[in-house]
Amino acid sequence: MKKAAAFSLAVLMLLPIAAAADPAGDFAALVTAAKEGDPGTDYTAMRQAYAMLPEYDPYGEKTNALMRDGQAAYLAKDCKTALEKFKAAIALDFIISDAHALAADCLEQAGDKAGEKREESIAQGLFDSIIISGDGEKPDTAFRIVALHEERAILAVAGVDGTGRELLTTDNGPIDKINVTDVNTGKKGAVFFNISVVMIGTEIQKKNAKAANPTAKP
Repeated sequence: MKKAAAFSLAVLMLLPIAAAADPAGDFAALVTAAKEGDPGTDYTAMRQAYAMLPEYDPYGEKTNALMRDGQAAYLAKDCKTALEKFKAAIALDFIISDAHALAADCLEQAGDKAGEKREESIAQGLFDSIIISGDGEKPDTAFRIVALHEERAILAVAGVDGTGRELLTTDNGPIDKINVTDVNTGKKGAVFFNISVVMIGTEIQKKNAKAANPTAKP
């Protein structure tokens, strides 16, 4: 199930889109492996493949409302509604680690131990995949993300609030610099995220859309 996780922007821009591997097939196989509890599931490859799908949603336009509603229901201790919202979000974007983690908690409360274990494992695998990509302390070691909800997940676990965003151009690709404040100490700092894959995936979507409708006006 292991797949190559690194994508080169320069190479992808030079190759026809059809020359890429089968991202849909790779993604489907990896999702199946995750659901079956395969310990060898490559979550980095899964996240990278997702960025090449037609349904790629890097900014959460399809899932943000579902996550907000699910989190509100979760905080109100309405796990039935929360679980419905999280499952709907996962169906649209399988790589939302928060949705899996909160779904796991709701499944535990419902007594579904197998479901809890599955969702917790998936949540941990997705989150660990981001964590091992860097340390976020400077542009050269920025966390490599494939969707903006991954930024929010990292900041939440770190216990910091984002207070401002700056886009940096570096030799390693575009970097989101998020100014942060520690929620407990008030200490200020910054966390860096490499958004190269977001840009690559967005560009692939544009190219595919243009190829599907070549007569469309720009």
